[in-house]
Amino acid sequence: MTFLGRTAVAGVLALVGVGMAGEQAWAASSRGYPPIERTVPAAQQPCTFATSLPPPPVPANQVHAIEKEVMAIVGKHLDGIGQCAHHLLVLMLTPGSEVLAQKVRAKFGPSVQIMVGWTIWNGRPGRSGTCGTLAAPSSTPAGYSSALDLRSRVIQVGADLRGHVTFHNPSTMQSVTVFTDQPIEVVITKPGTRRVVGVFTGAIAGTAYAPMLAPGQSQNIAVVGGTGRCDGGIGSALPPGRYDAIAEVSGVAIDGLVGGLGGMPPPTYFTPFVSIQIVR
Repeated sequence: MTFLGRTAVAGVLALVGVGMAGEQAWAASSRGYPPIERTVPAAQQPCTFATSLPPPPVPANQVHAIEKEVMAIVGKHLDGIGQCAHHLLVLMLTPGSEVLAQKVRAKFGPSVQIMVGWTIWNGRPGRSGTCGTLAAPSSTPAGYSSALDLRSRVIQVGADLRGHVTFHNPSTMQSVTVFTDQPIEVVITKPGTRRVVGVFTGAIAGTAYAPMLAPGQSQNIAVVGGTGRCDGGIGSALPPGRYDAIAEVSGVAIDGLVGGLGGMPPPTYFTPFVSIQIVR
Protein backbone atom coordinates (compact mmCIF):
# COMPACT_ATOMS: atom_id res chain seq x y z
CA MET A 1 0.00 0.00 0.00
CA THR A 2 1.49 3.32 -1.06
CA PHE A 3 0.57 6.63 0.55
CA LEU A 4 1.31 10.26 -0.13
CA GLY A 5 0.74 13.09 2.32
CA ARG A 6 2.35 14.61 5.42
CA THR A 7 4.45 11.46 5.74
CA ALA A 8 4.65 8.16 3.94
CA VAL A 9 2.78 6.40 6.75
CA ALA A 10 0.08 8.97 7.49
CA GLY A 11 -2.61 6.99 5.72
CA VAL A 12 -1.77 3.68 7.33
CA LEU A 13 -1.91 5.21 10.79
CA ALA A 14 -5.24 6.88 10.12
CA LEU A 15 -6.72 3.66 8.80
CA VAL A 16 -5.85 1.58 11.82
CA GLY A 17 -6.54 4.38 14.28
CA VAL A 18 -3.11 4.42 15.87
CA GLY A 19 -0.66 7.29 16.36
CA MET A 20 3.08 6.86 15.99
CA ALA A 21 5.47 8.60 18.32
CA GLY A 22 8.65 7.31 16.75
CA GLU A 23 11.22 5.06 18.38
CA GLN A 24 10.75 4.42 22.07
CA ALA A 25 13.71 4.10 24.43
CA TRP A 26 14.32 3.80 28.15
CA ALA A 27 11.38 5.28 30.01
CA ALA A 28 10.04 7.45 27.21
CA SER A 29 6.32 7.58 26.41
CA SER A 30 4.75 4.28 27.40
CA ARG A 31 3.17 1.84 24.98
CA GLY A 32 -0.23 2.70 26.39
CA TYR A 33 0.09 6.38 25.53
CA PRO A 34 -2.11 7.82 24.22
CA PRO A 35 -4.64 5.31 25.59
CA ILE A 36 -6.69 3.95 22.71
CA GLU A 37 -9.42 1.60 23.95
CA ARG A 38 -11.52 1.20 20.84
CA THR A 39 -11.40 2.48 17.28
CA VAL A 40 -13.81 2.66 14.41
CA PRO A 41 -13.81 -0.43 12.12
CA ALA A 42 -11.54 1.30 9.64
CA ALA A 43 -9.12 -1.44 8.70
CA GLN A 44 -11.60 -3.52 6.74
CA GLN A 45 -10.27 -4.84 3.47
CA PRO A 46 -10.29 -4.05 0.65
CA CYS A 47 -10.94 -0.59 2.11
CA THR A 48 -14.69 -0.80 1.55
CA PHE A 49 -15.39 0.59 4.99
CA ALA A 50 -17.71 3.32 3.71
CA THR A 51 -20.04 1.31 1.48
CA SER A 52 -22.00 -1.91 1.79
CA LEU A 53 -21.08 -2.92 -1.77
CA PRO A 54 -17.58 -2.79 -3.25
CA PRO A 55 -17.19 0.55 -5.05
CA PRO A 56 -15.97 0.66 -8.65
CA PRO A 57 -12.18 0.63 -8.85
CA VAL A 58 -10.17 3.50 -10.23
CA PRO A 59 -8.68 2.53 -13.61
CA ALA A 60 -5.00 1.79 -13.14
CA ASN A 61 -3.96 4.38 -15.71
CA GLN A 62 -5.91 7.11 -13.86
CA VAL A 63 -4.79 6.50 -10.27
CA HIS A 64 -1.97 9.03 -10.14
CA ALA A 65 -3.90 11.70 -12.02
CA ILE A 66 -6.86 11.37 -9.64
CA GLU A 67 -4.56 11.44 -6.61
CA LYS A 68 -3.13 14.76 -7.78
CA GLU A 69 -6.60 16.15 -8.45
CA VAL A 70 -7.85 15.14 -5.01
CA MET A 71 -4.77 16.63 -3.35
CA ALA A 72 -5.39 19.92 -5.16
CA ILE A 73 -8.97 20.01 -3.84
CA VAL A 74 -8.16 19.34 -0.20
CA GLY A 75 -4.88 21.28 0.05
CA LYS A 76 -3.48 21.62 3.57
CA HIS A 77 -6.28 19.42 4.96
CA LEU A 78 -4.59 16.32 3.51
CA ASP A 79 -3.34 13.75 6.01
CA GLY A 80 -2.65 11.09 3.41
CA ILE A 81 -3.84 9.52 0.18
CA GLY A 82 -3.04 6.19 -1.38
CA GLN A 83 -4.23 2.90 -2.79
CA CYS A 84 -5.56 -0.20 -1.17
CA ALA A 85 -6.76 -3.42 -2.78
CA HIS A 86 -8.46 -3.41 -6.19
CA HIS A 87 -7.25 0.08 -7.12
CA LEU A 88 -9.47 1.87 -4.63
CA LEU A 89 -8.16 5.21 -3.39
CA VAL A 90 -8.24 6.05 0.30
CA LEU A 91 -8.19 9.68 1.36
CA MET A 92 -7.33 10.81 4.91
CA LEU A 93 -8.33 14.33 5.90
CA THR A 94 -7.55 16.38 8.98
CA PRO A 95 -10.24 16.62 11.68
CA GLY A 96 -13.06 19.01 10.85
CA SER A 97 -12.73 18.61 7.05
CA GLU A 98 -16.19 17.19 6.34
CA VAL A 99 -16.99 19.95 3.81
CA LEU A 100 -14.01 18.94 1.70
CA ALA A 101 -14.98 15.29 2.06
CA GLN A 102 -18.34 16.19 0.53
CA LYS A 103 -16.65 17.90 -2.43
CA VAL A 104 -14.42 14.90 -3.11
CA ARG A 105 -17.30 12.42 -2.86
CA ALA A 106 -19.47 14.54 -5.17
CA LYS A 107 -16.79 14.53 -7.85
CA PHE A 108 -15.29 11.05 -7.57
CA GLY A 109 -17.97 8.95 -5.89
CA PRO A 110 -17.16 5.98 -3.63
CA SER A 111 -14.10 5.02 -5.66
CA VAL A 112 -12.32 7.39 -3.27
CA GLN A 113 -12.96 6.11 0.24
CA ILE A 114 -12.66 8.84 2.88
CA MET A 115 -11.69 9.17 6.50
CA VAL A 116 -11.79 12.47 8.38
CA GLY A 117 -9.64 12.29 11.48
CA TRP A 118 -10.54 8.96 13.05
CA THR A 119 -14.03 8.86 11.56
CA ILE A 120 -15.34 7.12 8.48
CA TRP A 121 -17.07 9.58 6.16
CA ASN A 122 -19.90 8.32 3.99
CA GLY A 123 -22.01 11.34 3.17
CA ARG A 124 -22.36 12.48 6.77
CA PRO A 125 -20.14 12.98 9.83
CA GLY A 126 -19.02 9.66 11.27
CA ARG A 127 -18.71 8.47 14.85
CA SER A 128 -15.27 8.82 16.40
CA GLY A 129 -13.25 6.10 18.05
CA THR A 130 -12.91 6.04 21.82
CA CYS A 131 -9.82 6.81 23.84
CA GLY A 132 -9.20 5.64 27.38
CA THR A 133 -7.87 7.12 30.61
CA LEU A 134 -4.31 8.25 31.29
CA ALA A 135 -2.23 6.09 33.58
CA ALA A 136 -1.68 7.17 37.15
CA PRO A 137 1.45 9.35 37.35
CA SER A 138 4.60 8.35 39.18
CA SER A 139 5.96 10.64 41.86
CA THR A 140 8.18 13.22 40.22
CA PRO A 141 11.77 13.28 41.51
CA ALA A 142 12.76 16.36 43.49
CA GLY A 143 15.52 17.25 41.02
CA TYR A 144 13.34 17.59 37.97
CA SER A 145 10.25 19.41 36.69
CA SER A 146 8.34 19.79 33.42
CA ALA A 147 5.75 22.25 32.16
CA LEU A 148 3.58 22.38 29.03
CA ASP A 149 3.73 25.78 27.30
CA LEU A 150 1.28 26.17 24.40
CA ARG A 151 1.56 29.02 21.91
CA SER A 152 -2.14 29.64 22.41
CA ARG A 153 -4.70 28.23 24.82
CA VAL A 154 -7.49 29.15 22.41
CA ILE A 155 -7.60 26.65 19.54
CA GLN A 156 -9.92 26.51 16.55
CA VAL A 157 -12.01 23.41 15.88
CA GLY A 158 -9.86 20.92 13.97
CA ALA A 159 -6.60 22.80 14.52
CA ASP A 160 -3.37 21.43 15.97
CA LEU A 161 -1.71 22.38 19.25
CA ARG A 162 1.69 24.04 19.08
CA GLY A 163 4.25 24.76 21.74
CA HIS A 164 6.85 22.98 23.83
CA VAL A 165 7.53 21.19 27.08
CA THR A 166 10.10 22.86 29.31
CA PHE A 167 12.27 20.54 31.39
CA HIS A 168 14.09 22.12 34.32
CA ASN A 169 16.74 20.87 36.71
CA PRO A 170 16.55 23.04 39.86
CA SER A 171 19.47 21.29 41.52
CA THR A 172 22.64 23.19 42.29
CA MET A 173 24.78 20.06 42.30
CA GLN A 174 23.31 17.14 40.33
CA SER A 175 22.91 16.70 36.59
CA VAL A 176 19.73 15.16 35.25
CA THR A 177 19.34 13.11 32.07
CA VAL A 178 15.83 13.21 30.62
CA PHE A 179 14.66 10.19 28.61
CA THR A 180 11.83 11.30 26.35
CA ASP A 181 10.60 11.62 22.76
CA GLN A 182 11.07 14.43 20.27
CA PRO A 183 8.50 15.82 19.58
CA ILE A 184 6.39 15.10 22.66
CA GLU A 185 2.76 14.16 22.05
CA VAL A 186 0.04 16.18 23.80
CA VAL A 187 -3.47 14.85 24.39
CA ILE A 188 -6.71 16.59 25.35
CA THR A 189 -8.79 15.45 28.30
CA LYS A 190 -12.22 16.12 29.72
CA PRO A 191 -11.75 18.94 32.27
CA GLY A 192 -10.92 17.75 35.76
CA THR A 193 -10.38 14.15 34.66
CA ARG A 194 -7.72 11.93 33.07
CA ARG A 195 -10.13 10.78 30.36
CA VAL A 196 -8.64 11.44 26.92
CA VAL A 197 -11.11 12.90 24.42
CA GLY A 198 -8.85 14.46 21.77
CA VAL A 199 -5.64 13.45 20.00
CA PHE A 200 -3.43 14.14 17.01
CA THR A 201 -4.67 11.88 14.20
CA GLY A 202 -1.81 12.27 11.73
CA ALA A 203 1.59 10.62 11.75
CA ILE A 204 4.38 11.77 14.04
CA ALA A 205 7.93 11.50 12.73
CA GLY A 206 9.62 11.30 16.11
CA THR A 207 12.68 9.84 17.76
CA ALA A 208 13.84 9.00 21.25
CA TYR A 209 15.75 11.84 22.88
CA ALA A 210 17.92 12.02 25.99
CA PRO A 211 19.23 15.51 26.80
CA MET A 212 21.33 16.04 29.92
CA LEU A 213 20.46 19.05 32.07
CA ALA A 214 23.27 20.57 34.09
CA PRO A 215 22.41 22.05 37.50
CA GLY A 216 20.01 24.95 37.02
CA GLN A 217 19.59 24.27 33.30
CA SER A 218 16.30 24.17 31.35
CA GLN A 219 15.52 22.80 27.89
CA ASN A 220 12.50 23.08 25.60
CA ILE A 221 11.25 20.19 23.45
CA ALA A 222 8.60 20.78 20.80
CA VAL A 223 5.18 19.18 21.11
CA VAL A 224 2.63 17.87 18.66
CA GLY A 225 -1.05 17.59 19.47
CA GLY A 226 -4.42 17.76 17.79
CA THR A 227 -8.14 18.17 18.27
CA GLY A 228 -9.17 14.93 16.61
CA ARG A 229 -12.19 13.61 18.47
CA CYS A 230 -11.92 10.30 20.33
CA ASP A 231 -14.81 10.42 22.82
CA GLY A 232 -17.15 8.23 20.78
CA GLY A 233 -19.21 11.20 19.61
CA ILE A 234 -20.38 12.16 16.14
CA GLY A 235 -17.89 14.19 14.14
CA SER A 236 -14.17 14.14 13.53
CA ALA A 237 -13.12 17.16 15.62
CA LEU A 238 -13.78 18.08 19.23
CA PRO A 239 -16.66 20.55 19.50
CA PRO A 240 -16.20 24.02 21.01
CA GLY A 241 -15.77 24.01 24.76
CA ARG A 242 -13.26 23.96 27.58
CA TYR A 243 -10.80 21.12 27.95
CA ASP A 244 -7.44 20.28 29.51
CA ALA A 245 -4.18 19.50 27.71
CA ILE A 246 -1.42 17.31 29.10
CA ALA A 247 1.62 15.34 27.90
CA GLU A 248 3.24 12.17 29.14
CA VAL A 249 6.88 13.04 29.30
CA SER A 250 9.82 10.97 30.48
CA GLY A 251 11.95 9.00 32.80
CA VAL A 252 14.85 10.78 34.42
CA ALA A 253 18.28 9.69 35.60
CA ILE A 254 19.76 11.39 38.63
CA ASP A 255 23.30 10.35 39.56
CA GLY A 256 23.06 7.61 36.93
CA LEU A 257 19.92 5.93 38.26
CA VAL A 258 16.70 5.73 36.27
CA GLY A 259 13.45 3.83 36.66
CA GLY A 260 12.81 1.30 33.92
CA LEU A 261 16.38 0.02 33.74
CA GLY A 262 17.86 -2.96 35.54
CA GLY A 263 14.49 -4.66 35.86
CA MET A 264 12.86 -1.69 37.59
CA PRO A 265 9.37 -0.72 36.36
CA PRO A 266 9.46 2.44 34.22
CA PRO A 267 8.06 5.62 35.75
CA THR A 268 5.17 7.50 34.19
CA TYR A 269 5.53 11.26 34.37
CA PHE A 270 3.17 13.93 33.06
CA THR A 271 3.24 17.67 32.71
CA PRO A 272 0.71 19.58 34.81
CA PHE A 273 -2.67 20.06 33.12
CA VAL A 274 -3.16 23.21 31.02
CA SER A 275 -6.67 24.58 30.50
CA ILE A 276 -7.58 25.26 26.86
CA GLN A 277 -10.63 26.45 24.95
CA ILE A 278 -11.71 25.20 21.54
CA VAL A 279 -13.64 27.74 19.44
CA ARG A 280 -15.22 27.95 15.99
